Formats: sequence, C-alpha cells, structure tokens
Amino acid sequence: MVVSVIGLVIALFFFPFFFKSSEQKSEAAPTSSTKAPENACMVMIQVSGSDVPIDLEEYVIGVVAAEMPVGFNLEALKAQAIAARTYVLKSTNYGQTPIEPTVARQVFYDEDTRKENWDDSYEDYETKVREAVESTRGEVIEYNGELITAMFHSMSNGMTESSANYSGTDLPYLQSVASTDFQYADNYETTTTFTIDEWNSKLNIQSTIEDISQIRLQKNNTGRVETVTMKGHEWTGRDFRTLLGLRSTDFQVKTQDGQVVITTEGYGHGVGMSQYGADAMADNGSTAHEIIEHYYKNTSIEKLNCEK
Repeated sequence: MVVSVIGLVIALFFFPFFFKSSEQKSEAAPTSSTKAPENACMVMIQVSGSDVPIDLEEYVIGVVAAEMPVGFNLEALKAQAIAARTYVLKSTNYGQTPIEPTVARQVFYDEDTRKENWDDSYEDYETKVREAVESTRGEVIEYNGELITAMFHSMSNGMTESSANYSGTDLPYLQSVASTDFQYADNYETTTTFTIDEWNSKLNIQSTIEDISQIRLQKNNTGRVETVTMKGHEWTGRDFRTLLGLRSTDFQVKTQDGQVVITTEGYGHGVGMSQYGADAMADNGSTAHEIIEHYYKNTSIEKLNCEK
C-alpha cells in the first residue's frame, strides 16, 4: 500500500513535465510553407547541378558577381544584392526548392569560377562584392508584407517594361518607369545583319526581300514590339526576339543590299530594375535603397527574421 502511494506521488510530480514536453513539440511543428522560417537568415540555397547547399548570403555573392559588372558603383552592387536575395527567396520558397544558375533564373558563379574570371583582380573584386552583400545582409523587398518577384535586366530603352506588357500579369510593383541608363551604356544600340537564308532558317519560313520589306511591327507604350506580321506570318515580339537571338524586343527591321538589318535598343526583357540604370543613378548620388524604390514601386525594404 505504501509503495502504491509513493508511486502515485511520483507520477503526479512528473506528469506536468511530460505534458509540457508534448506541448513544445506541437508548437515547433512547421507552419505554412509559404511563410518565412523562424530563422530565415539561416536559409540554405540549393543550386541545380551542385550537391552541396550553400548559405543564402554566399549564394548572393555568387549572383552579384555573375549578374552585374564589378566595376559598377558600389551602391548599384548593393541594389543588385537586395534584388537577388529577394528573387531567390521568393522563387525557391526560402530555399525549399533548387534554383537554376542560368539567365532564366539567376546566373551564379562559385568561388572557383570567380577566381578564374577575375584572375589577378580576384582579391579586389571579391572584397568589393562581399562589401555590397554584407552591408545589405538580410535585406529583402516586400509589397504588402510579401516578398516581390524582383525581376531585373541589363539595360532599358529609356523606359522599363511593365509586367502587364511582358506577361499579361499586372503587378503593382513592376510598372514602367523612366530609366536613363541608355545615356551611359556604350553598347546601348546594336545592329545585327542576316542573309535571306539565315532569316528564313531561324524563322522556319520561306520569304523574299520583298516580303520582308512589307514587315509590320506593332509597338506598345514603352516602345517595345508586341507583334510582328509579315505575309501570312505573325509572332509575338518576345518569340521573334528569341528566334533571332536579339538583345531586346525594342527593334527595327529593314532590308539593305539584299540582306535584313535589325537595330536593337537596350538589353534584356526590360522588367524591374535596370542594372545600367542602377549604376547611372548611383553615379548621380542615389543610394541602393533609393534605386530599389525607383524601380520597384510602392515597396519597402525589410530585414529577414534572424531570431534564434
């Protein structure tokens, strides 16, 4: 009887601790996968083609090094770091899915590639890129409390493209804004020449110089081509750009000396931040945050939750 009483006392004493432990495990269960993890600053990024995930900030260093010329203004590099960090977290759901290291997503250079590309300048360039990333550590772009799709491109045609024009989806933070980068870029305008055979092969059609001379380009409000029509054929500006390997969808087509001559302005899809525009703004005294606020309208720059 005494043993039974003692056993009951011991059970009553330890019961609250077992119950509390069970509650703690329940509270630690994962929440919705669309939300940032409790310690978002510890996110690991899986780059497709690599077996080893890397720390978020190390990944951003590799993207800034690959996506923007290191000779650009430090404030432009900082803006690129913020955009790249936001983009990868949004597109991978905070590291839950891999990301391709290509222009379709974000180009990424690992340390070995950076050393090979920069050669004798490696230490100076690495220091500069790391400063840009470290000084913006954990900073992301949000709209209404959610990460944005932080698209960016190399060079605009004087106006950035809206998401509505580009994809048909109207995002309030990806609207067309003025961008003066074309005044600073030596390679803003390019000319590409095709023979008739090259033209027909790339477009998979049979056309003559006379057909091409009748080509019609319909442009949108930012000066980019929406549709191309030519003697029974029609393409979107984006498809036409891809088929011919053009630098942007702001182009003109003419015939000259039996060949097709295409003049293109700008470089890239034109949506979001222009990298040359960011550099121009920085050279004129704008900070990284001011650059972000210009290209991504009605957004705020927030810090990731680094609570342990």
